[in-house]
Amino acid sequence: MKLIFGLSCDGPSFPDFPGPNEGVFNAAVVGPQGLIEMLEVQLGLTAPRVAHAVRVSSYAAKLRAALATAPELFFAQSFALDPWATAASLLEWRDQLVAGGWSGAIVGAARLDAFAKIEGAGPMLPFGIADRARGLCDAVKARAGLPLASIELVEPRDLLPPLWQGLIEALETSEVKISQVSACETAANDLSHVQAFLADGSTATLAGDGSFVIVEADTALTAAEAAAEWLAHCSEAELHGTVIVNPDGDTALLDGALQARGLPALGLSASSPWRGALQVLPLAFAASWGPFNAKAMLDLLMLPRPPIPRSAARKLAYALSREPGTGGAAWLDAWASIESDLADRMPEEPQEKRDAKLAAWRQWTSGTLYQRHDGMPAEAAKSIASRVAQWALETNAGSADPLFLTLVGAATALTQAIDVLNIDILSPLLLGRMIDQVLADGAQNPNHVATSGGLRAVRHPGAIWDQAKHVLWWDFKGPGERVAPLPWSREEIAVLKATGCNIEAPAATAARIGWSNANAVHRAGERLILFSPALSAGEETTSHPLAHQLNPLTAPAGGMVRWSAEQLLQGPTHELAGRRLLRKAITSTCPPMPRAHWPLPASVVVKLDDRVESATSFEHLADCQMRWLLLDVLRLSRGRVAEIPGTNQLLGNLAHELANRVFPADSVPDPDTVFSQASNLFDELLSAIATPLQQPEYAGELTAARVKVPAALAQLARLLKAMDAKVIGTEIERERKFVDGPHVKGRIDMLVEHPAHGTGVIDLKWSRSVKHRRNELAEGRSIQLATYGAIANPNTAAHTPGAFYMLNQQQMIGLNGTFLAEEVVESNHSLPDTWTNLVSTWQVWRDLARSGTAVAAGVHEADTHIPADLPIEPGTEPCRYCELTALCRVGVEAN
Repeated sequence: MKLIFGLSCDGPSFPDFPGPNEGVFNAAVVGPQGLIEMLEVQLGLTAPRVAHAVRVSSYAAKLRAALATAPELFFAQSFALDPWATAASLLEWRDQLVAGGWSGAIVGAARLDAFAKIEGAGPMLPFGIADRARGLCDAVKARAGLPLASIELVEPRDLLPPLWQGLIEALETSEVKISQVSACETAANDLSHVQAFLADGSTATLAGDGSFVIVEADTALTAAEAAAEWLAHCSEAELHGTVIVNPDGDTALLDGALQARGLPALGLSASSPWRGALQVLPLAFAASWGPFNAKAMLDLLMLPRPPIPRSAARKLAYALSREPGTGGAAWLDAWASIESDLADRMPEEPQEKRDAKLAAWRQWTSGTLYQRHDGMPAEAAKSIASRVAQWALETNAGSADPLFLTLVGAATALTQAIDVLNIDILSPLLLGRMIDQVLADGAQNPNHVATSGGLRAVRHPGAIWDQAKHVLWWDFKGPGERVAPLPWSREEIAVLKATGCNIEAPAATAARIGWSNANAVHRAGERLILFSPALSAGEETTSHPLAHQLNPLTAPAGGMVRWSAEQLLQGPTHELAGRRLLRKAITSTCPPMPRAHWPLPASVVVKLDDRVESATSFEHLADCQMRWLLLDVLRLSRGRVAEIPGTNQLLGNLAHELANRVFPADSVPDPDTVFSQASNLFDELLSAIATPLQQPEYAGELTAARVKVPAALAQLARLLKAMDAKVIGTEIERERKFVDGPHVKGRIDMLVEHPAHGTGVIDLKWSRSVKHRRNELAEGRSIQLATYGAIANPNTAAHTPGAFYMLNQQQMIGLNGTFLAEEVVESNHSLPDTWTNLVSTWQVWRDLARSGTAVAAGVHEADTHIPADLPIEPGTEPCRYCELTALCRVGVEAN
């Protein structure tokens, strides 16, 4: 068997296999992993492999065992603070020692001897790649012959790390022929001058013949356009043998430009731990820590493929967006609806099966919560990981979905790592580190695949081992591959060298990186094009080290070898790297401009009949007719489960529910009783409907709210007692159909009754300032109070007075003449006046809509379309809090 061996050839390489034919037998291109696996098979040394996280866990166990007998070891304090990160770092150091030939013996240096003590402590460490390579060195030397004829090296032999030099030497002693991959030849041109400069430093004047070009672009998008345009002007034969070097490992942007021109996609995708299905594992653990993390649960339920059926996940997510908790009415109603749906869908199933299915779903959403200060039992963590793995297997169902298979591997590795670690209680930090470790490799985008064609792509410049016709280095930017600093002192390196352990020097690593960069240049046969964007992913780029290396040649040549990608946006023809690029101008279309006047189709006008309005819909209408039509008439929504409510809304919801509990219908309770009851119920309702406030980042707001909310309700009781009023009820539903007016439905926060003044409406508000409500009352725009006052007593035409109770400020504010008002706001408009104006405004806008016209109040020149007889005019800033500005284009800049 014949092999091509390169340090960067475990992934995509060019060519795919040796020889000029379309296939090959008994030969292969391999990297370190491939070489080791092939030799292990030939020598019968195969064994089960473990994930890196299991190795780290095993090494953590060894560190703990070593510290038990020698607590003064140098890593003791770090291990006590962060055992996993310490174990991961020390394992990397240990593997570096093994790769250099370390025998594990005591050598007389404190830190090195500590590693020797670790080797003999605790459980056996699963082999890493360095252990396997060292084992192969010994096995190959003991073997008379191998079914391996030859190995051609991509990198120069003297540039290989000591570990691989040792393995190559061992193979050579077993009569395996070792040779170097042959160099490539290039005709005399700019490219050959660049290659000669990199080889021996000889300088020459570049003529700008197109064989070597640096394409400079302001953005990566323009660079992609230039690369795709150049390739699109190549023939099918010229595309074969063209290699794209992409060190970042993701060609999504370039592939978009290629496929737009009918060219094959390269299909390289960067691995990421943040891909949809992989997030089930960390979110499952995040949702298992107490206090209940509503945000994590919402994220889990809103994944593209949540761990419970989408319909059930949608109901629970909507409940969380209304009342973030697992004990409120919204959550319980959602589960009741889920149970009902399941019974309707599976009427033939036994109740036991349905109950088991529901119990499994509840495990994901209402399982046991573990307090962070106590940690999580190892068995519980393994149970969660096993549940995730089982769900991924069942969901995959033999379809070989790479994301689900990666998730199964990660969850299984986590379970094994917990077993090996052998700790009963896992801290949140330790468990988080372990989850990060098992997901560290991530997964590639399964939907981003290569398509058939002549183009090839590699992730590393050292992965090109034979001549390529054209080499295009995509995203040619810095900092490039870096040299990791050595953790060893000079004295330790000297001691190691004396014992036969050779740690590769940073200078040798840098030389190999420099050789890899130059390799892409040397392997180019006809053309080398470097695409260098100034901005990539929105960030300013730096120059690549190879660009600095070539500067003595490229700087004098200037514009002869540099080409601006922005030229493509001007003119029909361009010359780039020996190709004449033909471009055709397209007719640009301006995006839709903001419009104040919109015609309505008949299908919208029909929906105006039999409408039921609310205080909220009236507010929308008063601000902007377009907003009312879209949100309330057409029921347009951008998604009801997108986010958890903010702090003010959570505190307001909590205060409303507490008021509902502590103010029974009838006489007002004593303020001290109200305060006591509200304080006692606070935590119960907090866990049921406002759990985000329990998170550490809201500790200040929660501490203040524990006092302010009960105190605000006690003050409300005090005010009601002082005015001799009694409570009729809280959260009262009212509905009324007005003659020649709107049909209105609403829920009144609190309805009270005075012996002399009759009933009154109190609207509870939690906000940082009272200013907005004062302005509403003074300007006659208090639409909510006017609406609730109109529907409070459906059996009488009299308007019920009302007031705002500002919970945060403990103030009752209302208009002059209102018996409820503690603080009087002077105004020329009473609440009955506001209601009369509101009804008239509603009629005007409704009639205008019935005539087929809609007006966007925030658009310039909307004044010319607003009816002149409008009692309540749109506000001064109708678009400030509107979510529809992208539709009417008020908030969108024209391109």
